[in-house]
Amino acid sequence: MEAITWYNGLIAIGMLVSIPYFFLSEKEYQKKHLLIFLILVCTSVVEVRARQLQLLKINNTLVVNTGYIIIGISLLFLFFYLTLNQSKKPLYFWIIYMGWIIINSIFFQPIATTFQNYSWALGSLLIIGMCLYFFFGLFSKSQFENKNLISIPEFWIVSFLMFFYASSFLYFISFTFYEERMDMALYLQLNFLIKIMGSVMYLVMGLAFYAPHIFRSEVE
Repeated sequence: MEAITWYNGLIAIGMLVSIPYFFLSEKEYQKKHLLIFLILVCTSVVEVRARQLQLLKINNTLVVNTGYIIIGISLLFLFFYLTLNQSKKPLYFWIIYMGWIIINSIFFQPIATTFQNYSWALGSLLIIGMCLYFFFGLFSKSQFENKNLISIPEFWIVSFLMFFYASSFLYFISFTFYEERMDMALYLQLNFLIKIMGSVMYLVMGLAFYAPHIFRSEVE
């Protein structure tokens, strides 16, 4: 039980509350919901496994890099591919992202021994860019005309993705600096704030697809 913290516990709750949606049989959101569910499962497993290895004093970097940097963010690119009406831009961004991970692993940050904050930074920028593109389409192209925005699952998910990745970008890009030079108490406070934002985001992901059942869909 030591491997279960409040943070991965909240992520697991987000995963569990999303399970009943599989039985609603709504084709409109099935693929997107499945991708978000896989992200929540992946994140839950990675958090618990990384914590277990940390308690055993074993390097957990490979688990974190594989689970978060490669699998988790790759699933987000697929989510945006579906959300942006199957635009190929997210797939092109994903190819660039994976190419950078390979280059970064070979020349700068070995994937098995170093947390790839440079890869996280690039992934964050690309995700922020796709969020902005979503909002651009939302407000300029009338993508959801006559729809109540708070009844749209994608609106909730993209909004909190934007909130989290925009807030955590500077933290993770300066990860090495923090570890070497910043006061540990301040570092832990920043880490705590990032975890709060992350846990809220994952909870919203788990609940977002119930929005059409809670809020009125059409604008009067």
